[in-house]
Amino acid sequence: MTFKKSDELREVAKTIPADRLFSETDCPYLTPVPHRGKRNEPSYVNFTTEKLAEIRGLKIEDVERTMALNFFELFGIGEQAKTGTISYKIRNSLYLNLTQRCTADCVFCTRLTKPVVQGYNLKLDREPTAKEVWESIDDPKKYDEVVFCGFGEPTLRLDVIKEVAKKIKDAGGRVRLNTNGHGNVINKRNIIPELSGLIDEISVSLNADSSEAYDDICQPLPMFRNGIYGKIKEFIEEAKKHISEVQASIVTHQRGVDETQCEEIAIKDFGVKYRARRYNIVG
Repeated sequence: MTFKKSDELREVAKTIPADRLFSETDCPYLTPVPHRGKRNEPSYVNFTTEKLAEIRGLKIEDVERTMALNFFELFGIGEQAKTGTISYKIRNSLYLNLTQRCTADCVFCTRLTKPVVQGYNLKLDREPTAKEVWESIDDPKKYDEVVFCGFGEPTLRLDVIKEVAKKIKDAGGRVRLNTNGHGNVINKRNIIPELSGLIDEISVSLNADSSEAYDDICQPLPMFRNGIYGKIKEFIEEAKKHISEVQASIVTHQRGVDETQCEEIAIKDFGVKYRARRYNIVG
């Protein structure tokens, strides 16, 4: 993977799901760059891992943590990731895990079966209090951003978002909210104005180009099925009025979804940023 002409192999390595990932070298012959041509040794696996982190847009610590958990799950050697994780670091962002509850049951999501992302087990025995969430953050200023995310829908705990986000902002941090866009329906009011000044960026999971495709892929709870896709669009439109940066995202390679049309909806119809991501690559 480190060899100059291995572009195709690097592209494969870039898209392997995180929980199916290992790194190795083959001694004594397949020596990675920068020692290619010399006798190989096991310690050179670090160069392979560093290249893997680079092409996946991660820090080497992220890849090492993921592979350590993969090693435990395959061989039973090492330590299992502890449950109850409230805050977790990926690259130079800190993510906050508020809940495992959600108003959708997306076909690509492992929230209820294997809530693991980049070596962190996000299974919660109970939902953390606002105080516990805040105390799990060491210094908001040391991170590029602090993100309300996890494997559930954060706006189910709107009061916690507002309380913790205010403290993060007061401490000089930057805040992003990742949401499925159901927040106004969940809370039975327009919550966007309440987030003004607290949230710097909001990323909304659009995930489809039509209401029918959305219901098929995201499988919202029955009470949310009647026109929820339209409500998500309204949520994005409202977010533009109060949040400085708005993004619409999809998870790629979902059946019945026209990804080109999704991009046009985000950029041309709404004038917001667009992100297409392959599930379980960064998290």
